[in-house]
Amino acid sequence: MKHIFLYLLIALLLPIQSFASKQTFNENERAKYNFNPGWLLFIGDASEASQQKYDDSSWKKITLPHAFNEDDAFKVAIDNHTTGIVWYRKHFKLSSSDKGKKVFLEFEGVRQAGEFYVNGKAIGIHENGVMACGFDISDLVNFGKKENVIAVRIDNSWDYKEKKSGTTFQWSNKNFNANYGGLPKNVNLHITSKIYQTLPLYSNLQTTGTYVYAKDIDMKKKSAIICAESEVKNETQNLRKYLSKLSLRIWMEI
Repeated sequence: MKHIFLYLLIALLLPIQSFASKQTFNENERAKYNFNPGWLLFIGDASEASQQKYDDSSWKKITLPHAFNEDDAFKVAIDNHTTGIVWYRKHFKLSSSDKGKKVFLEFEGVRQAGEFYVNGKAIGIHENGVMACGFDISDLVNFGKKENVIAVRIDNSWDYKEKKSGTTFQWSNKNFNANYGGLPKNVNLHITSKIYQTLPLYSNLQTTGTYVYAKDIDMKKKSAIICAESEVKNETQNLRKYLSKLSLRIWMEI
């Protein structure tokens, strides 16, 4: 058995030091919050549930991940799981110290399609089954004492039709996977400065985040080139230059 040690020096463009401005960017000015607790669920289509002041006091209190039809598991065949429209809502507040920063919502999965609202305003739709999606809500949220509300209308019907094309999902087959509808995966809230590494959420946000992959793989020589790409956005009014360096030691036993 051989032990192979690979030493990699990868430039990931992590914005840790500024050379074009007296302002210093702190790499810790990025927070990721677990947004799973404190959600409310209503099974059915509730009129006006997208509005911020809607009365949801009677809704069921849940914690994500939560499929609204999860009780069907192991009771009925996957093609007989409950389908239809449900609503999820969450009330939250943001610190006044975060005002002026970027705020992103990340949904790790929605089944099958969702319509999303923040404080009564539509922020987008997602029709890619169980894939992740994200939204920039920086200009829609309140900071300080004023409350914010996220509302999500989700339809997990097998024959759901895409809004633009009017066609059903070509890949959705009742014998392929269980139809656990709603928000069966994690939700996260990200707060960053206006210079930030993007999230790997191409749906809606059109960003790629950090991507690590291998190329020129040679199995006989047991070698490969490891590549790392990172997308960074600058939404300030000033040109900034950043340098970063990350050393990685990868140990492989073959």
